[in-house]
Amino acid sequence: MTANGAPRIARAQPAHGGLALTLAVGDRLHHESLDAHWLLDHGEDAARLDPSTLQRRVDTFAIDPRVTVAAARVEGDAVVVGWSDGSPEGRYSAALLAEVLGLGPADLPRRTWSAGSLPDPLPRHDHDAVVGTDDGLAAWLDDVATLGFGLVRGVPATAEAAECLARRVGYPRETIFGGMWRLSSEMTEHSDTAYSRTFLEPHTDSTYVPDAPGLQMFCCIERDGTGGESILVDGLAAAEELRATDPAAFATLTTVPVPGRYVERGVHLRAERPAIRLGRDGAIAQVSINNYDRAPFRLPGSEMREFYRAYGALHRRLNDRGHWLLVRLDPGDALLFDNWRTLHGRMEYTGRRVFMGCYHNREDFDSRRRVLRG
Repeated sequence: MTANGAPRIARAQPAHGGLALTLAVGDRLHHESLDAHWLLDHGEDAARLDPSTLQRRVDTFAIDPRVTVAAARVEGDAVVVGWSDGSPEGRYSAALLAEVLGLGPADLPRRTWSAGSLPDPLPRHDHDAVVGTDDGLAAWLDDVATLGFGLVRGVPATAEAAECLARRVGYPRETIFGGMWRLSSEMTEHSDTAYSRTFLEPHTDSTYVPDAPGLQMFCCIERDGTGGESILVDGLAAAEELRATDPAAFATLTTVPVPGRYVERGVHLRAERPAIRLGRDGAIAQVSINNYDRAPFRLPGSEMREFYRAYGALHRRLNDRGHWLLVRLDPGDALLFDNWRTLHGRMEYTGRRVFMGCYHNREDFDSRRRVLRG
């Protein structure tokens, strides 16, 4: 290991036309074999990778598959490779090799929860620290990455301050509701149950959008009356519980595309995806469930019955009030949550309850965290 804990290349030599590599990560040695074609396609030398844009310069499709590794030497934190055809040497950093071999720094693990497993009171980050310092922002976003939500207190109760806070995450995503939008029962521009005082069961937003926003933020700027607590539910925990206890239902919800729709004057949005979407490694990448916005669809008889059974099993878990976290947002409180994981709803309320809100793209949230981590 180097002094700063980064991976290092312990050994590299030609072998079987490719490269035999020993990479030291922590106190462990990892032995890998890398194909010459892959190496030619991934060189970090200026001949193959633009150093300012990190865009590939090499013509992937012109690589001669007969070329082999002729020589290799370790130089600092990289290995330099020579080729059998005499083409320019390739350079490969220990950081790149650790990343592509799955040995790089791990992100913070996601922590599943139910209401009773969270600390009371919930941690709330100070507005001035979030807006004014990278450490404060990183702490807030890390909460969202691990728990699926994060809270901020002390926000000036204005639309301008809410937007300033939102832009610390990324630019607000434009939708039919606008970029930054106002949410209250007095609003009449949209035909949606969100613009009411009634109870809303937990759901994810934008099931009718092919690329549903990854994040959503609420910031309270005005409040009186009673009720109106925000409901949060860990959809990841519910889906994992279903996987463990009812694998047949879990399989159904990962394979059956469920359509969603949003219809109002001049607008007809529609998309479909499974209620539980898996990533390449089988991990749960997205929970997407909103029975209010589910569009009509039909499956053959037995498949439809199994879908209703599976969908109901997940719905029961999500609507078990023992799993609900109730959070009252008062003026100056802001909530950012993962719309691909955390379901949100609302208790019935009286009086005025005015939020400023917005959506963020998943990629912008992930990018901001990578930049903050360096």
